Amino acid sequence: MRLDLATYPVKEVKLGSSTAYKDGVLEIDPDALAAEVLSDPRIATARIELASPGESVRIWPVRDVIEPRIKVEGPGVVYPGICDRPMTLVGSGRTNRLSGVSVVEVSEVQWHDAGHDWVWLFIDMLGPWGELNPYSGLFNICVVVEPHDELHVDVKNRAVHNASLTVSDRLAATTASAEPAEVRTYELKPSSPPLPKVVFIQGVHSSQGTSGNPNTFCTSIYGATHLELPRALHPNEMLDGAMTGPYRTAFATSWTLANNPLMEQLYDRHGVDFDFVGVIPMRTEWTRQDEKDWIGQETARLAYMMGADGAVVTWDAGGNEQVEVIRVVQACERMGIKAVFVTHEDISGSADGVSSLLEPVKELDALVSTGTIGGSDSMPAILPGVERVIGSPTKLVGDLRDESIPTAGPQKALPMYDDHYGFNNLIGMEY
Repeated sequence: MRLDLATYPVKEVKLGSSTAYKDGVLEIDPDALAAEVLSDPRIATARIELASPGESVRIWPVRDVIEPRIKVEGPGVVYPGICDRPMTLVGSGRTNRLSGVSVVEVSEVQWHDAGHDWVWLFIDMLGPWGELNPYSGLFNICVVVEPHDELHVDVKNRAVHNASLTVSDRLAATTASAEPAEVRTYELKPSSPPLPKVVFIQGVHSSQGTSGNPNTFCTSIYGATHLELPRALHPNEMLDGAMTGPYRTAFATSWTLANNPLMEQLYDRHGVDFDFVGVIPMRTEWTRQDEKDWIGQETARLAYMMGADGAVVTWDAGGNEQVEVIRVVQACERMGIKAVFVTHEDISGSADGVSSLLEPVKELDALVSTGTIGGSDSMPAILPGVERVIGSPTKLVGDLRDESIPTAGPQKALPMYDDHYGFNNLIGMEY
């Protein structure tokens, strides 16, 4: 499977009367893009706004961040399966990407109607949070959209995300007749002599256990969001968006999944230090301990059948999901597969030498830390206000979301600064 990924860097975005890309400048027609979104009868309101790096802007509430990508050769569509997009296998041919720009999905629609999984991510383009999050360095084209109130929450979710994908597709299509700045080929050629084989295991949250609905919206794999057995993917499928957002945590977005630095580093070292043999997404947030034990064993067994000698293991959420990925590490080690766990640290209850892991096991002897989970541990406890807001002018806060405050005003730091991939510039390593 060979994928050519062509990069078209965006150095400036300007509002205009057309949508086109030329020489690093992306011009967008916000009225035409909004009209295209509003052609979906499920959508009640839509507008397009721009946030540029260095502006005193806060975007709230953010459901997803998407890098515009489009397939120009080969089967399928980028970000397949989700929102009824074709489920054709992706990862081969050629894909064009607009780098330095994103489509930000801005909507009050929650993931499901069972409570708890609130949307709480916001983006600051400046200030302490802006310095830490990777999105503040992008030109963010915000799709501020709300569906009709009478629709079921599942329909609302798909309508809102489809609106963002519609804009992303339209922007990416502007690269069709332009010359790319770079084309990188991704292909897993076997090495000679053979090298140790390494697999990347990605824990992927499912909201099925919380919502009781197998179709609840969250991070999808070819459109599926339900709890399921682990599956094997070619890394190129990940680059083509086979796993795509959104979810509520700061780094579980379509953009971070497509630009995962772990994936890039594994590809860079393929054929040099080891053979990169594939990716295993495994669903997390099962409801019983025996299920958690079982999914760990099933994931390790798949890695073993892929011939893996080593595994890089990470995840995308917090809480009981950690128990499942720890079980994966444990099961891999017991099968003779050396596992490295890449994770944030939850230091909220780890005083007096107590481990920051929910369940430390003796098999976990190689760990890479990407920093702490508590936002106030990585940035000031109170973030300063901003001059402009894109999205909702007020923000519900508190565990029960029972207090409304001005979005532009001072804000508490994000409760979960949960980088699991290495975007954070505040990192450490422990062996």
